[in-house]
Amino acid sequence: MATTVPDTEPDASGAPDDQREGRDPTPRLRRRIGFDMRKPLFIGVALLLVWLIIAPIVVLVWGSVSSERPGADGFFSLNSFTWGNWSRAFDSELWEVFSNTAIFAGGTTLLAFTFGAFLAWAVERTNTPFRRLITVLVLARLIVPGILTTVSWIFLASPRIGMINSWFESLFGIQQPVVDVFTMHGMIFVEALDVFPVSFLLMSAALRSMDPSLEEASQVAGHGTFSTTFRVTLPLILPAILATFIFLLIRGVETFETPTLIGLPAGIPTFVVEIWQRTSAVPTDLGLAAVYAVLVLALAIVLVWGYNRMTRHTEAYQIVSGKAFRPKRIDLGKARWVSMGFAALLLFLSIGLPLIVLTWASIQPPFSGVPPLTPEAAVQFSDFSLENYRDAFDSELTRRALWNSSILAASSATIVTLLMAIVAWITVKSKIRGRALLDHLAFTPIAVPAIMFGLSVLWLYLVLPFPVYGTLWILLILYVARFPPVAFRILSAQTTQVADELQEAAEVSGATWWRSFRTVMLPLLKPGLLAAWIFVMVHAFRELGASVLVSSFGTEVVGVAILDLWENGSFGLLSAFGIVIMGVLLAAALIAAWLSRRYGVEGP
Repeated sequence: MATTVPDTEPDASGAPDDQREGRDPTPRLRRRIGFDMRKPLFIGVALLLVWLIIAPIVVLVWGSVSSERPGADGFFSLNSFTWGNWSRAFDSELWEVFSNTAIFAGGTTLLAFTFGAFLAWAVERTNTPFRRLITVLVLARLIVPGILTTVSWIFLASPRIGMINSWFESLFGIQQPVVDVFTMHGMIFVEALDVFPVSFLLMSAALRSMDPSLEEASQVAGHGTFSTTFRVTLPLILPAILATFIFLLIRGVETFETPTLIGLPAGIPTFVVEIWQRTSAVPTDLGLAAVYAVLVLALAIVLVWGYNRMTRHTEAYQIVSGKAFRPKRIDLGKARWVSMGFAALLLFLSIGLPLIVLTWASIQPPFSGVPPLTPEAAVQFSDFSLENYRDAFDSELTRRALWNSSILAASSATIVTLLMAIVAWITVKSKIRGRALLDHLAFTPIAVPAIMFGLSVLWLYLVLPFPVYGTLWILLILYVARFPPVAFRILSAQTTQVADELQEAAEVSGATWWRSFRTVMLPLLKPGLLAAWIFVMVHAFRELGASVLVSSFGTEVVGVAILDLWENGSFGLLSAFGIVIMGVLLAAALIAAWLSRRYGVEGP
């Protein structure tokens, strides 16, 4: 415990001046060591997280059993309690919606995991050429909004206007559609191309940290490369595999862009589409939307519970020991070029081809449609036009959306990063009883699908008399509540690496907790703070699933603006605006990378 020395010298009797004058020295000592704000800080942060995360969910759950609309006087009255919404849900097309959602989420998970895991294995454990370039391109894919990928593949694989079908017709005379994106298979393929980078990141981290001596022992015993991979490598990284599967399943259930733009015209309803239509189409059915949202939440909770249940014996998966090791790469021989070719094809389909198609559509004259990209058309420069780009900068909707998203992304990233830095310190460095509660609260949004979060926040502020509906404040509250999980994990891992005695030394020297946290802890967390800020900023900028229910006229964000342009048939303007958005995000990522090299790498 820190001790302090009185500022005054004792007299001949040995009593300090404070005691001789009859004053209590405790206030002076409190001023000297600072008010201990740890417990009030813990209580305040816990209440804030409960308000941001738990309160909206409670309102939504109650809405599923209430006969009144949110905002009505009797919404919270016990007289409004009813099971009518649930009975109507089970009497409607619930099983068809559930079946479509399960097939779509399951298929997307399997395909995205296969793509991401293969790339992670090729980059981290083999001698595949151009591994660093593959990693950079996969990370670059993360900044592309999913709605742009969906739109580009509609341009490519639509049975009527799709460029691929036009190419087959012109080259081989095939008049029947060769590919059709408006099917369940098309939905799964497009969504897998959008989410496989997440699988790559999660699996590459696990493969990079595994001691290769276990695989070497298998090979010495006579097992080949693929046998060792399936018999040794995959079983040892089972927690990472399960975590990736659970995350991809939740993402498949909650994704909005592909089920709306492809599934809705194809007549393949999912929970997300049903929730959106029940709340936005006229007449609305908010009670049924609440039931669907609660079912989606329950499914996500079951998935997370299953993961925790299957990985409860963590000692069986301890593959990182105190002994230093250098990962050994597998020599694929000539097959390394096959591995590189598959990676190149996957990245071309995921980012290269959509970018080409959007660029082609953006330089077509306005309202001329999107003609097939053929060699003959590509050389006709007289038909090209930059008018869509001019309209993108002149349009009030696009300028307002770009400004709103920029403000929300920067502010929410800053708030979430600082809040999670405090939460990480409380959960890792303090001894406050109940600190594990903050860990659970901060990680809860990972199990809450995006559109359900948007609906719950919308209902909360329709019920409560806070004038935030129809303003950017409700979107800021939504983003701050939605994006803590990954930021918290980044900062908690970084906080663990900081030695306890550094902040203790500052507090012993008389610094308050806040001053020691601000001048000692935050500078040491600089790399983690920057990584968390970039993650939240990029995802908040491209967010659509939760924003589509909360935004209104004047508060449109980038994703909502792109959706509006699509519904209005402004394909050229949409493409030009999409290219501008990708340029903005790429510039932000490059600046962040420079800042990371300039300021972040010197951290602990």
